[in-house]
Amino acid sequence: MTYKSEVARCAAEIRKILKEKNIKASVRSKQFSMGNSVDVEIKEIINPEVYKALQKELAKYKYGHFDGMYDIYEHSNLRDDIPQTKYLTIKYDWRLHDESVKKVEEFVRGKVNLGYSHNPDHEYNRIANDLLYGRDDFIAWKEIENVIKEVA
Repeated sequence: MTYKSEVARCAAEIRKILKEKNIKASVRSKQFSMGNSVDVEIKEIINPEVYKALQKELAKYKYGHFDGMYDIYEHSNLRDDIPQTKYLTIKYDWRLHDESVKKVEEFVRGKVNLGYSHNPDHEYNRIANDLLYGRDDFIAWKEIENVIKEVA
């Protein structure tokens, strides 16, 4: 019988969840002095609402958080029913999305009037990235999904 560390079992459970949701991602576990981590790298563009729901769902696999004020790691989410990790990172593989960001940027240029700006190219790119990866209001997401489908 082969032994799997807790962090490896945690990564395996996360892989299973991503597979059930048909989300293409790389999931890697690491062990190091004083801890371990699971790194999830999403390999496709997903709806920001799905991304936020995924972050919420996977949060249970992280058994605590780092408190920078006191320079300590607090075990604030310990659970015995599932394998957990000290650090959990969920990120996008930006290299795969360059063409999609360009398409969304073109979409933004057609919809947003910046008025006067010192660097409009930078502003349009920032807005496109916010829409794809960071904004809390997803008003334009349906139109953005159509733009992304053209790239695929």
